Amino acid sequence: MADEPKGPGPLGDLLFIIGVIVVLAAVWIAQGAKYGDLKGIFIRPPEPVGQGGSYGPQIGQSASTTQVQVHY
Repeated sequence: MADEPKGPGPLGDLLFIIGVIVVLAAVWIAQGAKYGDLKGIFIRPPEPVGQGGSYGPQIGQSASTTQVQVHY
């Protein structure tokens, strides 16, 4: 009917999606924000089917950190 109120529209949908992304990012950061140690572009199936990990061409750097000592 013509008297029914309309929903929030496309702007409301966009704000909802942005809100969900912000909440997911906040939870990820609160958990330690780890990228994992995957270097290859393909992921192997986890145990018991496969060995897990990644394979294929290497991309980026390892997520493990390297200690660098700086002397002044």
